[in-house]
Amino acid sequence: MFGKFKEKLTGAFSRLNGRTDLLEAIAAACALVSAADGELEDEEAASTLDALTNHPTLSKAFKVSEIERVTDAMMKRAKGGMAGRLGLKREIEQAKAKSSTEDLEMLLVIAIDVSMSDGQMEPQERKVLDQIATSLGLNLRTYLDA
Repeated sequence: MFGKFKEKLTGAFSRLNGRTDLLEAIAAACALVSAADGELEDEEAASTLDALTNHPTLSKAFKVSEIERVTDAMMKRAKGGMAGRLGLKREIEQAKAKSSTEDLEMLLVIAIDVSMSDGQMEPQERKVLDQIATSLGLNLRTYLDA
């Protein structure tokens, strides 16, 4: 099943093209996952940025400079304490209101990819991913068990 979601991602770049609101929500979700342990170290932010700029779907839909700009803004918000993280959650909620289920699945799958970029998903990351999935009306287990 996860393979089917990955298949959807390969054609998703055409839906993503020009959708900076969706890029912002993806970067917001990834920033929340990166800060899941309560702090966001520069190394984690750099690793997340690297994962997003090299992500096959995002790199086809957006210029690297745009991914960097948006990701940097979201990482700064993640470092802004509770107010910053609340703003990140609002970015995701706004995307839910404007996006198709396939777009929301793509957002979640990219956040999962970023959380797994170091080879494992930490329990705190899974908790944040579960919160993101729930806010999108999705079930994280569906994507992890696939």
